[in-house]
Amino acid sequence: MNDMTHQYVAVSDGNGGIMHVLRQVTGGGSKKKTKRAAPDPIKTSGEAAAERLRQFIERVERLDEEIRGLTDDRKDVLAEAKANGFDARTIKTIIRLRQLDDNARQEAEAILETYKAALGIE
Repeated sequence: MNDMTHQYVAVSDGNGGIMHVLRQVTGGGSKKKTKRAAPDPIKTSGEAAAERLRQFIERVERLDEEIRGLTDDRKDVLAEAKANGFDARTIKTIIRLRQLDDNARQEAEAILETYKAALGIE
C-alpha cells in the first residue's frame, strides 16, 4: 500500500518573505516531492497586506453580524404572523414558490401533484 501524507513547510523565498512548500511524503520511503506555492502575501507585502487582510476579516465579521440581525428580524416577523393566526411553515413555502419564475413554479407544482397522486395522498 502506498501511504501518502502532505506536509506544508514555510521556507524563505530569498526576498525577505516566505513561501509555503507542500511536501508529499510516501510511507516507507524517504523520497519527497516538493511543490512550491505562491509567496505568502502577508510576508512579501509587509504591513500593507496585513492591513488589507484585517479589513477583509472585519468586513466579513460585520456582514455576519448583519446576517444574524436579519435572521432575528425574520424570526420575529414569522412569530408575529403566527400570533395573528397564520401558519409559518406555509408562509415559508409560499416565499420559496414566489422566488421561482412562472415556468419553474408550474413545473414544481406539477411534480408535487404527480407525487401526491402516486402516493394516494389526494
